[in-house]
Amino acid sequence: MLVNKSMYPLTTGFSVISKMQDTFAQLQMQLGTGVKAQTLSEMGRDLPVSLSVRSRLTTMAGYNASIEQVDLRMSFYDNALTRLDEIEGEARNSAVQGQYGSNNINMATISGLSKARLDEMVTLLNSDIAGRYLFGGATTDKAPLPTTTELLEGAGGRAGYKTVVTERQMADLGSAGLGRLETTINPAAPALQTDPVTVSLAEDGDHPFGYKLSTVSAIGANIGIASDFAASPANVDFTFPGDPGTVAEGDSVTLGFTLPDGTETQITLKAVSAANASGATGEFVIGDDPLTATITTATNFDNALKASLQEAAESELKAASTYAAGQNFFNAVGEPVLRVEGADPYTSTSLRVATKTDTVMWYSGETAAVSAVGMGRLTAARATETVTLTENIPVSSAHGFQISAVTSNVTNAGALTAAHTPGDPASMSVAFDDTFALTAGDSVTVTLTEPGGKTRDVTLTAVTGRAGPGQFTIGADEATSAENFEKAMLRSVTEAATAVEGNPRQSVTAAVEDSGRVAYGMQANESGYLRMIRSMAAMTVETYPEISNATDPNSVDLDPAKARFDAMARRQQLELSEGRNSERGSIELITMELGVARAALQAAGERHTNYTAQLENLLSDVETVSKEDVAMEILALQTRLTASYQVTAMVSQLSLVNYL
Repeated sequence: MLVNKSMYPLTTGFSVISKMQDTFAQLQMQLGTGVKAQTLSEMGRDLPVSLSVRSRLTTMAGYNASIEQVDLRMSFYDNALTRLDEIEGEARNSAVQGQYGSNNINMATISGLSKARLDEMVTLLNSDIAGRYLFGGATTDKAPLPTTTELLEGAGGRAGYKTVVTERQMADLGSAGLGRLETTINPAAPALQTDPVTVSLAEDGDHPFGYKLSTVSAIGANIGIASDFAASPANVDFTFPGDPGTVAEGDSVTLGFTLPDGTETQITLKAVSAANASGATGEFVIGDDPLTATITTATNFDNALKASLQEAAESELKAASTYAAGQNFFNAVGEPVLRVEGADPYTSTSLRVATKTDTVMWYSGETAAVSAVGMGRLTAARATETVTLTENIPVSSAHGFQISAVTSNVTNAGALTAAHTPGDPASMSVAFDDTFALTAGDSVTVTLTEPGGKTRDVTLTAVTGRAGPGQFTIGADEATSAENFEKAMLRSVTEAATAVEGNPRQSVTAAVEDSGRVAYGMQANESGYLRMIRSMAAMTVETYPEISNATDPNSVDLDPAKARFDAMARRQQLELSEGRNSERGSIELITMELGVARAALQAAGERHTNYTAQLENLLSDVETVSKEDVAMEILALQTRLTASYQVTAMVSQLSLVNYL
């Protein structure tokens, strides 16, 4: 025991030296690598901090990678939108009314130029980055549009735009070439010269095709005019008095028509004497034989009317048909592709929903089945005290709302009556009755079914004061209550459609930070792109064959071609007008929305850069060492080790003899 105790200082010295040697080795490792530890276990109490910081840095790296990828896509969007805006401007300037070019070069080249622009648009909208298509919303694995050839010519037995245009032009023109209007003379052979003669003009049925009578007016003409534009079909009668000389030279009648694409046009018929007749379309010669003046004038009026309708059919009506076919084929959000129904388009009375087996579908990307434009394919109307809501025809179960039911909750039974009429189309009606007073809190609920099967209730509640969302004000009488109810229903159904439609930008989002996402989805059927595609396609398929056969560029034979060019140019100007820049879905608004998204993206990237730098500094403090400090520690430890070695050596040499 005495020996062991005498060795205790030496044992202790060896232990201290061993620890210092371990420390020295660790310091040398730190000096060489710059890090505090080689294993997690060596980090001690710094381990939780290190793991947490590294996890956060990994998250930041993921966000930065996402930001980099999204920024690349947005850069492409920016370039594509810039070019599309340029194409829009080029098209707007390429076809202007009255500007036919030298030797009518503009009419000769407009089709080819429009085809080239359409080709470029299709290429841009079908662009992809690394196999991801950018203009199909969340549908990124396939091109959203077919090729231009397939769009125009069709493919695999399926009709393209040209076929739809041909069908629509035939249906709008009608077999008589009068734009689906009919004229009659009654009586065709008056018994007496004093008998009045009536020329009747009427639509040939209740259908969406051809001219739709809208207005009539006269200047100086002593011609009896009786019109019923609310009738189905609409009609107007022109009665010529039996007294000769009643109709004077210069008297005129002007008829207004709504065309298939929603635009308006007019024709004017002017009375002239036989001596002053020029033979121009729109002139009708006044009869000068007292015995036949009335029937002659009426017959000449009828002939002039037909000639004017036929002339307008070659320009305004044909152009309107081409654009209407564009609306049918290049369907908007929430609308089906439509075709003329029946084997004989000339006599067709309806449109049908096209199928994927018989018609090329121009857009195959993601799209909403219900659109706020058009109230989800519903139409509201009011007749005095009754309000109706009806599905649009042709009905499509894949597009728009279906009216499933209507219920009411009223205090005084009979104050209003709600009724649902099933069918294709289905409808609902609400009739108000002042015999029983409305009470605040009375309500009507319309149940709408979305194409996917989900139902949505639209409830309108009666109030006595100012109406808020989902409310209508009780009026002083049933007609006023019905009017207020109609307005409230229009707002509420449109809001419901807006909620279902959503925002194309939300179709694609990316997480760029813990609580933030950037929405940057794009769909090629948005209104701005759609108007351009429709217009380019229409200008591509329309031709002016008369110009190729005319030796004189100023020949009157070219007047029909020029009139058709003017009609097409005017519609393109309207479709691509800069006045549409503020409309939802315009290229300008899309550009602004993406600019906001890109600014948010860049701001998030800057925050991540700063945060990452802070995390890296923190990690450096935890995991790395200062080589200068380590070198100083090594020198200090080296001095201590040297001293310890010397002391230990001296102690190990002690003996009793040396001690004595």
